[in-house]
Amino acid sequence: MTVEYVCYTYRMNNAFLETLYETVILPNYLEIDVKTIHWKDHGKVDLDAWAHYFDSEDGTEYVLLFEDYPSGSFLADGLSHEVVKHGDDDVIRFSMDTPFKYVENITGYFSLYKEMRSVR
Repeated sequence: MTVEYVCYTYRMNNAFLETLYETVILPNYLEIDVKTIHWKDHGKVDLDAWAHYFDSEDGTEYVLLFEDYPSGSFLADGLSHEVVKHGDDDVIRFSMDTPFKYVENITGYFSLYKEMRSVR
C-alpha cells in the first residue's frame, strides 16, 4: 500500500500562532519576556512573508517576520526597526520532518525586529 502525503497551507488562527511563537520562537531571544508581551496585529507583507506585531511591557514595538526564505527585505531600510540577533544569527530556521515540509507561518525562517527608539 502506498500512502501519498499532500502538504496544504493552512491559515492558522492568531491565538494558535501567538502561542506557538511564545513557546517555540520568542524564547530564543533573551530580551523578550513572553509573559508580558501584547500582540497587536498579524498581516501578509509580501508574497511569502508575514509580519506579526507585538509590544513589550515598556511599549517597544517588535515585529516577528516569517519568510519562506530569509531576505529581510520588508524592514531592511534600517530607518524604523533594527534586527534583534539570536546569538550571532539574524534568523531562526524552524522546520519539521516530512510529510509537512512547508506550513505557512510555521515552517520557514523567523527574524525579529525591534523599533528603533529614535523613531518615537
